[in-house]
Amino acid sequence: MSMKPEFEDLIISIFENAPYGIISFQSIRDQRDKIIDFECLFINPKAEKITGIPFSEMVGDTLLNKLPGNMEAGLFDAYCKVVETREPVSFKKHYAGEHFDNWFEIHASALADGFTVSFLDISEHERAIRKAKASEVRYEQLFQESIDAIFITNNELLLLETNDAMLKTFGYVRAVMRSLTFKSLFLNEEDFLRFNKEFYKNDRVEEFEAELLLSNGKTGICLINIVELSQSEEGLRLYQGIIKDITRKKMSERELIWAEKLSMTGKIARSIAHEVRNPLTNLSLALEQLKDEIPAEVKEADLYIDIIERNSKRIGNLITELLESSKPKSLKLTKSLLNEVVEDTLDLVKDRLKLQGMKLEEDYDPSIPLIPLDSDQMKTALVNLFVNAIEAMKPDKGVLSIKTYLEDGTIFLEVADNGIGISDENIDSLFEPFFTAKTGGMGLGLTSVQNIIKSHTGQISASSVVGEGTVFQISFSVD
Repeated sequence: MSMKPEFEDLIISIFENAPYGIISFQSIRDQRDKIIDFECLFINPKAEKITGIPFSEMVGDTLLNKLPGNMEAGLFDAYCKVVETREPVSFKKHYAGEHFDNWFEIHASALADGFTVSFLDISEHERAIRKAKASEVRYEQLFQESIDAIFITNNELLLLETNDAMLKTFGYVRAVMRSLTFKSLFLNEEDFLRFNKEFYKNDRVEEFEAELLLSNGKTGICLINIVELSQSEEGLRLYQGIIKDITRKKMSERELIWAEKLSMTGKIARSIAHEVRNPLTNLSLALEQLKDEIPAEVKEADLYIDIIERNSKRIGNLITELLESSKPKSLKLTKSLLNEVVEDTLDLVKDRLKLQGMKLEEDYDPSIPLIPLDSDQMKTALVNLFVNAIEAMKPDKGVLSIKTYLEDGTIFLEVADNGIGISDENIDSLFEPFFTAKTGGMGLGLTSVQNIIKSHTGQISASSVVGEGTVFQISFSVD
């Protein structure tokens, strides 16, 4: 049955104006009826453009002669299978052919003893996909390998994804971390409320400083930044946050401030000592002269002379104490066991504990190694801490707790009491020179304690709850 001319023209128009290449082939077989090549019967303009081979050169020639790369690319075998099985195939293929290196979406179907193949150049689309995937891989790599803690959250501040640095910083496994809310990481609820207010007001948070909770119960001072990332497929707004642990930086800043304060205290102390000791020496000399000149029968003068002598010595001792508290300690270091130094120091205050009816609880880690210590200086510092703890507790109710332990290459000593505690406004000033909450003191005891600990390259800190007690924590790094 012959095809109507108008229908034939329509078919030819479709082939010639199709947006994809079309080529028809006839099988070429050997004596054993095996397909060894294909003869081109037709090629449309789009296929001419893609292959770079004009109609006159392609039609009548063979597939492998004009496009030999089909064999290496595996396309020849695929076309043979289509002809033999009569089953069409569709696939994407990267073809590094004669003069091009492109991606194609290919459809082939049997036609008589041959096949027709249509192919669409999808290189631009495929390269865009691969570029996006490469960017995603690079982003994922940056996300996971960053030394700063990074997390992905939604507008409800749920932790949807966290990188390895965040898990390491906070000490959680990934499954546990994902179950937490961002709010649960804050030590103080007031800080979170301020953060939350800024987040919802500005849709971002920059350089927000807060103290965050770690899995081991400790805390870290952190800077938090959070910005909008994108919208998820479900339309949820996603945010990326970065948490930078600045605990060490803050500690270094505090160390610098402490050193400056200590230096200033030393200058003040030396100035005061010079200004006071000179007239004090003159006073002592005048007193000695006065004692020689007062007749022995004037007994009433002895009372006043004694008062003047005692208070002169008291002033001299206070000046000496002031100078010692601000002067870097000269240490005689020997390898010592911290546990033994603590026990020896406790022997000096056990009588006071007994007289007050207080309990002593001791918990020593036997694995703590030898460290360089000036035992006498360390005992001076510890006696000060122990006495302070005793004076803060009520008779017959006080409990002094001493604990040592080794953790992550650091030795810790904790001195805890169940006394009156220290208010939040006073805790930060505790080690500052001349600060005291007691009557009759100069406020140099804990300054001297800190001076001794830092001379041993150690650290000391305090935490307290009013009405419940105070904990002093001393730490030394193990070399």
